[in-house]
Amino acid sequence: MTQNTPPMLTAETAKSLLDGKNRISLDLGLTETTIKQTNTTYLLDEVETIEIGELEKIAQDQRSVYFVDKKTVYMAAISGKHFYKLAKTSGAPTLEIDGIRMHRTKDTTPERDTLDKLDILGLRHGKVLDTCMGLGYTAVQAHEYGAEYVISIEYEPNVIRIAQLNPWSRKLFSEDSLFKLIGDSFYVVDVFPTHHFDYVIHDPPRHGSAGHLYGQEFYQKLARVIKPGGRMFHYTGEPRSRYRGVNLQKGIIKRLRRAGFKELEYHPSVMGVTCAMGTV
Repeated sequence: MTQNTPPMLTAETAKSLLDGKNRISLDLGLTETTIKQTNTTYLLDEVETIEIGELEKIAQDQRSVYFVDKKTVYMAAISGKHFYKLAKTSGAPTLEIDGIRMHRTKDTTPERDTLDKLDILGLRHGKVLDTCMGLGYTAVQAHEYGAEYVISIEYEPNVIRIAQLNPWSRKLFSEDSLFKLIGDSFYVVDVFPTHHFDYVIHDPPRHGSAGHLYGQEFYQKLARVIKPGGRMFHYTGEPRSRYRGVNLQKGIIKRLRRAGFKELEYHPSVMGVTCAMGTV
């Protein structure tokens, strides 16, 4: 069963309607829909409508995504401890937290970047742990690549709510083999059996906001739950990126090796390290 999402609009689709085009996408580029106009009102589907004035406002905002619910227009964003926002790209939308994009979008798109990471990892089967769910693109694509099942962990409930609004995340909520857990991965991984996962995808927030997910103790926990010979992808960022004068990538590789991971290789195209768990 596919989860329904409300009609979504961006500056591009709003301008298209205002310019007289009647076929646009209401799911951020996945499909196209024919829109009917009655005087100053546009009929988006059998239930939702939008007025010209609201379209004109949306057309001025090049970065945001909007949705229509019960004939009211909302930005696809949530304000809590942080500001969480669905932001448009040339492909799948990205998640912004306090204005910082959670996906690489320079010279790529979020969905292309996800495919590149999984291709480099070589994922094609097995049990998968996705430590930082976000919009769920990694979990969904791992399922498409033939994973037996994926367990995906997300710390922030507001991020899950944004994912529920996102048409590109629909399969995250409709596929029976995609399991979602809310919590801090640092603690959640403790409940998993030893040597359980064939693959781990570790794509954490930047070090400044989640330093414990880059530490030796957490890497030891990942080493416990991954099978001997199992493979992991760890997003690290630029090779010379520094936090308070420390070379993050050099430290990450050193700690992963100490935890028992072998075959460590940095891949500049996806700014991450692949490695394999040493055999017992």
